[in-house]
Amino acid sequence: MSSFSVRFLSLPVLLFAAALPSRAQSVSPAPVAVPAPASGSASNSSSNAAAPAPGEVLNLDKFVVSAGLDDKTAFDVAQGTSILSGDELHEHAGGTLGATLDATPGVSATSYGPGASRPVIRGLGGDRIRVLDNGVGALDASNISPDHNTALEPLFARRIEVLRGPATLLYGSSAVGGVVNVIDNAIPATALSGPPAGAIELRGFGAADERTAVLAVGAGRGNFAVQIDGLRQYSGDLAIPGVARIDADAPPNQPSGTLPNSDISTKSGSVGATWFTGNGHLGAAVSTYATTYGVPTDEPISIVMQQRRFDLQGETTSDSGFFRGVRARFGYGDYTHSEVADRTTVNTTFFNQAWEGRLELPYAVTENVSGTLGVQAARSDFSAVGEEVVTPPSITASQAIFALQEWKSEGLTLQAGGRLERQSLELGEVDPTLPAVTGYAAQSGEKTIKTGASGSLGAVYYPAKDWALSLSLAYTERLPTAQERFSNGPHGGTGAYEVGTTGLGRERSTGLDISLRRRAGFVTGSLTGFVNRFRNYIYEQELPAGTIPAANNPDDLTAYQFVARDALFYGGEAELTFHLLERNDHSLHLGLTSDYVHAEQTTDHVPLPRMPPLRFGADLRYQTTHWQLGLITRIATRQDRFTTEETATPGYALLNADVAYVLTSGRTTYEFFVRGDNLTDEEARVSTSFLKDFAPLAGRGVTAGMRVTF
Repeated sequence: MSSFSVRFLSLPVLLFAAALPSRAQSVSPAPVAVPAPASGSASNSSSNAAAPAPGEVLNLDKFVVSAGLDDKTAFDVAQGTSILSGDELHEHAGGTLGATLDATPGVSATSYGPGASRPVIRGLGGDRIRVLDNGVGALDASNISPDHNTALEPLFARRIEVLRGPATLLYGSSAVGGVVNVIDNAIPATALSGPPAGAIELRGFGAADERTAVLAVGAGRGNFAVQIDGLRQYSGDLAIPGVARIDADAPPNQPSGTLPNSDISTKSGSVGATWFTGNGHLGAAVSTYATTYGVPTDEPISIVMQQRRFDLQGETTSDSGFFRGVRARFGYGDYTHSEVADRTTVNTTFFNQAWEGRLELPYAVTENVSGTLGVQAARSDFSAVGEEVVTPPSITASQAIFALQEWKSEGLTLQAGGRLERQSLELGEVDPTLPAVTGYAAQSGEKTIKTGASGSLGAVYYPAKDWALSLSLAYTERLPTAQERFSNGPHGGTGAYEVGTTGLGRERSTGLDISLRRRAGFVTGSLTGFVNRFRNYIYEQELPAGTIPAANNPDDLTAYQFVARDALFYGGEAELTFHLLERNDHSLHLGLTSDYVHAEQTTDHVPLPRMPPLRFGADLRYQTTHWQLGLITRIATRQDRFTTEETATPGYALLNADVAYVLTSGRTTYEFFVRGDNLTDEEARVSTSFLKDFAPLAGRGVTAGMRVTF
């Protein structure tokens, strides 16, 4: 094991071990309310461990609606899970999904400038991470390239759930790295009565001179509820420490202090309605997301993106019989985005008309034996026109069946599941002038059908009150995407000429997770270790110079080809909270986090590209009836494991702080907040980013705002 992994494991293990005898040190705060399960749940979650006594510090008690079966708390699921909601979500919410989750243990971000950033979980990104909008795929093109942002608005989210590790059984073979489920209230989740309820938020300033306004209002009468959400956001070029570009080809006399072409303009909104019955609900929503953002490369490009979307959700529940209800979700998205040079010339336009639907049938054999049967189907019609068409048009369709089963006994829960997925991929017209490259042999109208199977076993053991030990073993087969098989063209977003390998087969992985959790006491939290071994791991490998003729590659972009090699990932995460002070009217908590991933190609024992480094975080938070104060530091160590085409990434330490004042008047709550980011103006570059040599993270910035809930 490397010295990095030894350092990662030693600190949190010592801290957690120190908490083992601390049961007698538990302080007595005010009782903590456990949130209710999601609307329409057949039953409440109940762990086999005894419930904490009234007055004990509670953590890990948030329900995880993305984990399948009945709603479980983070304490009871077999996989590593993180949940952002409430004040914690408000503190971390950023302009992109990647930026919002970047401080979450095990989660980093692609950081392709401030306008585009997608989550990377345990070093896995792209099509290995399923990004969901209320349980249905995002239906955009963010998994195709790091310069494509997700068509989701984090500021509308009421909670974001992250499932680390293989979660493929519920959501598809492309969830081998994990699942990020953004849950909003576009389709109202509860019946409303009385006057309208909602929130208004205004925020501004910061490192990019941000201006944001968010409105969310719901109203209802009887069994009917309506929700209206709207957002308008603008930010200018990002303030940075020093110069932006530091690569060997950087021109002299660069502008300093600002990241050129990094402005953002976004409009988003939705209207939804739900009809509630005595044992279920049916709801629908229409939404739109439109954004224009700069990509800070050497040749300035702007992305003009728009998605129109329709979503439908329904659920019925029953307290008797074998099947305990039906859950159905459907989403349709019409997505387009254009890459524009110099704000005027459209180079390439991408289109994706996609839909996804799923049906789940929860069942109960006995009180302690239950499960879920489900089917899922999806279709994506993807195409691009313009100067930089990397992938020919394609239609990808998939159908899957899955089953999850759970057995409960005293002190132990066992889980098992399986999934069978069929994928068909049909090409449109292939450009006959594409250069011949070994391994590439695409033909117009070609259609291939592949099938993948996955399975998992999980166990949660409760050795003592408020302790849980979980184990998860999963085998996953991921089917290659159209981009991995059929790309052949220049890609300005990554500064590369990308070539697919048409004969790529299934990407097979076997993953093992083990977690130790404590939910009550002076120290709460979790320690998690994982190992994931891949056969035929697909990634881009540099081709020899001159492979692509100059006529097809006039800009002399470096050529890469998607290849399959065996690979090994291992590492872990730690997330601990020290409850230093708990009183009825004030509290003081210290949160410590750490994560680490080691990834290498096992054929040649060389590092895989763009891996996150060892990271640490600390969050000291004090709260009273009216005041909330936080001091946060995030540390990334130097990343000196990199491929031949990369360079080392220096470490950094960021210092942030926030303060908020909360005032309640009747049914209205006013919150005034100020947040300072990167207060020491540290230069920070991210090893997971294609643009680390072009675009550092934001410099010093102070954001102020007001949130009104009613």
